[in-house]
Amino acid sequence: MRILVFSWKDIAHPWAGGSEVNIHEQARRWVEWGHEVTMFTGKFKGLERRETIDGVNIFRAGGRFSIYLIAPFAYIFMLRKRTDLIFDIINGIPFFTPLFSRKPVVAMVHHVHQDMFLIELGPVLGRIGQWIERRAVPALYRKCQFICASNSTSSMLKRCLHNGSDLSTCVVHNGIDLTEYTTGEETKYEKPTILYLGRLKKYKRLPALFSAVRKVHKIVPDCQLLLAGWGDAIIDVEREIEKNGVRNYTKILGHVTEEEKVRLYRKSWVVATASLIEGWGLTVIESNACGTPNVAFDVPGLNESISDGVTGFLASNEDEFVDSLASILLDKDLREQLSANAITWAQGFNWEITAKKTLEVFALALVKETATGLESKLPTISENP
Repeated sequence: MRILVFSWKDIAHPWAGGSEVNIHEQARRWVEWGHEVTMFTGKFKGLERRETIDGVNIFRAGGRFSIYLIAPFAYIFMLRKRTDLIFDIINGIPFFTPLFSRKPVVAMVHHVHQDMFLIELGPVLGRIGQWIERRAVPALYRKCQFICASNSTSSMLKRCLHNGSDLSTCVVHNGIDLTEYTTGEETKYEKPTILYLGRLKKYKRLPALFSAVRKVHKIVPDCQLLLAGWGDAIIDVEREIEKNGVRNYTKILGHVTEEEKVRLYRKSWVVATASLIEGWGLTVIESNACGTPNVAFDVPGLNESISDGVTGFLASNEDEFVDSLASILLDKDLREQLSANAITWAQGFNWEITAKKTLEVFALALVKETATGLESKLPTISENP
């Protein structure tokens, strides 16, 4: 099978997050299993226009918004003849692939962006983004199969999008590399350590995290917060750290390598996020496999990847969020029990299962397209000869 992926970013992009990890980990396995995978993605400064990573052929062009204008021309003049099926990764804004291709299209949605558009893009562009997602996506992709990262995403897709109940969706959870994410031999940091690992984006609600950590620090005076990751909200993050008065016990690590990420998971006492919404919560499962529990708000995606009271805690408000973090930092027995549960929970997720399930969806889409094509070519048979 020749698979063409349209995605805003690829794994080499400095702002790559869970969505990019998801598609890359699957794609490199599809290549190993004999399929051909080509990806069209945005061009970031310093990245090559053409590159092959783990057998995946990557074509890069355009920026954050211009990539969507360039994509149709790239397909028509370069990529059309090297694909049997299109995998359209919809991160809020789709690539509109059904408009310029007759090949089968499968769409991937990690989470619905309605509230996030206004936070990230402002009142004007944000409302345009809301309209595109709410109206254009269900209209253009009504005949396509949607893959969702969680049951929450599937439900929101059907509930929030116009005529969303008519869309065909299935759920394929993210996996992890269970040979890479393990408990290892590292010992925990001497000081009680809270880790945030992810992109620095407005919808991640880092100011809410800083506010909570300030209150935790009053209960656990020697605790510290580590921020690992990078993003376009770095200036806001710096300002909010000062505003919340957490500078003395907060350290920004910036972008970290995969090896550093695993080490941080293993050494930290708890991983925390105040995110507004997540497609699933890849960092939750990764840190769980390394033996570290999580605390988050009870929001879509995270309320599926975290088993409340078993692998971590889900909070309905800031007070619960603070109490959960403080309890884990102060209670060694609780921390060790959550850790043991988290390791067991994480064993149920791996990229091989994820990649195989997605290929099954692709195969069904190809069969459906073939059957539809054959049906359209059959002669009409009169009921009354």
